[in-house]
Amino acid sequence: MRVVRVSGPLPGRLALALSGLALASDSVARAAPGDPPAEAIDAVFARHAGAGVPGCALGVFRDGAILYERGYGLADLEQNAPITPDTVFYIASTSKQFTAFAAALLIERGALSPDDPIRRHLPELPAWADGITVDQLIHHTSGISDYLSLWDASGRSYADEIPLSQAIDLIARQRSRSFAPGSAWAYSNSNYVLLAEIVARVSGKGSLRAFADEAMFAPLGMTATEFRDDAAHVVPRRAEGYAPDGRGGFTVARSSFALVGDGGLLTTVRDLLKWDENFYANRLAGGQALIDRVTAPGALADGTPLTQPPYAFGLQTGSHRDLPTVEHAGGFIGFSAQLVRFPTRHLSVAVLCNDAAAPAGALALGVADLYLGAAPAAAADAAAPPPVPAPATVAQDVLARWTGRYFITPPGIVVTIAAAGDGLGLRTYGGSSPLTTVSGETFAMPEVPGLLRFSAGLDGRPSLLIEGIGQAAPAPRLPDPPGEDALRGFAGRYASDELDTWFAIRAAEGGLELKRRYRAAWEKLEAIDQDRFALAGGTLRFSRDAQGRVSGFAISGGRIADVSFEKTE
Repeated sequence: MRVVRVSGPLPGRLALALSGLALASDSVARAAPGDPPAEAIDAVFARHAGAGVPGCALGVFRDGAILYERGYGLADLEQNAPITPDTVFYIASTSKQFTAFAAALLIERGALSPDDPIRRHLPELPAWADGITVDQLIHHTSGISDYLSLWDASGRSYADEIPLSQAIDLIARQRSRSFAPGSAWAYSNSNYVLLAEIVARVSGKGSLRAFADEAMFAPLGMTATEFRDDAAHVVPRRAEGYAPDGRGGFTVARSSFALVGDGGLLTTVRDLLKWDENFYANRLAGGQALIDRVTAPGALADGTPLTQPPYAFGLQTGSHRDLPTVEHAGGFIGFSAQLVRFPTRHLSVAVLCNDAAAPAGALALGVADLYLGAAPAAAADAAAPPPVPAPATVAQDVLARWTGRYFITPPGIVVTIAAAGDGLGLRTYGGSSPLTTVSGETFAMPEVPGLLRFSAGLDGRPSLLIEGIGQAAPAPRLPDPPGEDALRGFAGRYASDELDTWFAIRAAEGGLELKRRYRAAWEKLEAIDQDRFALAGGTLRFSRDAQGRVSGFAISGGRIADVSFEKTE
């Protein structure tokens, strides 16, 4: 038996000297012949361990026991407190499986039905919610726009407190759904914040937190786990969330956000072992039938199974190295999380990080690969960047064919290709970068994993395909943007009842700029065509009245579509 001992904080000066190193609390690792050495596991987290950086907690579970647990980096940079397996993390959307399980318990009790129309329990929702069922909330087939995307589009900050009543009001303000209930799949946090409120009302406990504590966490002995629905509540051993500051350091990602259901769960890797093991031997209610219910992917209204993705009760099924998996990742306000299960091996990996940029999913699979006897190829953040192809010399008139503007979706940005020195450069509103000429049609840049490939159709119109991001088909070169006289016609103030906000638009430096009510900065709009503009995270499609004057626009992007604004000034 190999014993891995990971100590908690050490006394005196030694603790201060070592607190920035990877530490974890005392534990016994139950290893089997062929299990990876500790050094190989720790190497996966090399970029998330050391002095002065946030990091991750790791738990590897097999057959109901902890195989390996360790903390890497700091839970609190200001206090120099190390991460341990007892550190409490916010796990963002990994919380959804707990909300869905709570709903499943109420279904098992007969207090709730998957076929219940949601307005039976949430009568304050408008008429467009007719026909939406509890099952469609659970499986993201409701067509309800994502309230977090709506909140962000309005200009408000995720760091703000969002009362539950305000979130529901924002959802209810929408004029329609994105699609007919049950006809498609689209991930939306609105589904789970509404599901949490249904659980609170149907259970009679008044909150998801109270019901989950009584029906799930207490019976399983998950003493460090709770839904955090009070931002002022003191939580011992809780990690602070961080985000890279772009200068090699970190900023605190603190927030008053305290909505639960779509996220909001606080837990530890040790508590996640207890949760994970319940999927093999259900101690709560409903036996194996309930576990089968919550791990089976849903279906559309016509019976078509959900396969892209195969989404179950806050869980996603899939495969890795030809083995079935059950998982759900999460990331929000300074945290990143993943819990992935390999049911046929009775093996699971939990990775909880307090660095928003940490790829918890890739780290978890990197560790899993070691236990599955494979090289940890999924731990991409530890890999070297792909080599840049050798540059080629191409005539300027050949390169000049590709200059112009292109709209790349996703992520929904306009890129401008222009001459730069002896070659070409790429410019967006976020900055510019020179391109390495590989051939007359192919280019490379360090920020993109693949190549930029240009082509010309039968009509001679150039197109651009950026491998690794964007659409699968080449994006045609855009027409010239509107002239200054036309741009002035867009200037004005626009209001949206759906978002309860207003935007101002002005002509500036040959283009347009937009200011949201709740943000101080002006944002640049890039013309896609005469009436369509791109901004960070979305597009604006302007509408005109019978006289051809600009009368409003609809904003789309991410998890929202066609939110309307009317011109008021």
